[in-house]
Amino acid sequence: MTIVIIEDEVHTAWDIENCIKIFRPDYQVLAVLDSIESSIEWFHGNPHPDLVISDIQLGDGLAFGIFQKVELTCPVIFCTAYDEYAIQAFQSNGIDYILKPINETLFEASLQKLESIAKRFAPKYNREMLEMLLTSFQSEVRKYKTSFLIHFRNQLVPIATDSILLFKVDHDTTGIFLRDGRKFQLSKPLDAIESQVDPWRFYRANRQTLLAFEAIQRIEHYDDRKLLVRLDGVASEPVIVSKAKSASFLAWVENR
Repeated sequence: MTIVIIEDEVHTAWDIENCIKIFRPDYQVLAVLDSIESSIEWFHGNPHPDLVISDIQLGDGLAFGIFQKVELTCPVIFCTAYDEYAIQAFQSNGIDYILKPINETLFEASLQKLESIAKRFAPKYNREMLEMLLTSFQSEVRKYKTSFLIHFRNQLVPIATDSILLFKVDHDTTGIFLRDGRKFQLSKPLDAIESQVDPWRFYRANRQTLLAFEAIQRIEHYDDRKLLVRLDGVASEPVIVSKAKSASFLAWVENR
């Protein structure tokens, strides 16, 4: 099976591509595209793949704009952060999706879903369905949280997202580590937090940790091609990045 990935978040594109290499090494990723313009140009100049995996919100607009200009002969699976509105829109319009952030332990199951979709896909793509999705999403341009409201003793304390260096799972809550050394607890799961913060600044290093770029002091090679991230200004243990995510993490750090 041949696949084209359309994703402007470098580390997410790496996650998708690396998971494909791990779980389906015989599949071929033909291209990783990062904009509407480059995608339209590629599809006009190349044979279409068996499958397209596409982000929704790209730097130059909604990805639906690509498929208004290009009549594909393959299915498109959209990537979305966990958002009830988005999922409802997909389900009501018959489009399938995979959730962001990409979870490497669940990705093989997602691939099986994609394979099933590819087998039953009708060659003529439903433009009317895409138009309905475009209309739905035009009023839902993604915005990231600029602050979190923290319950502290008998008070509610607003914390600016720019002041946060690290989110870390702490038993049943999530610890928030600030630039000034303070630490608070937030009663919200890390998956939900990840979908609300800017992936340009924050990276999901592992199941327990979401770290800001500014928190990185240095990166060291670790056991079996893992990475050990030493933190700066954060009273926390070093962060371990798995072998499967190490390439995407380094790409995220470098391509900023």
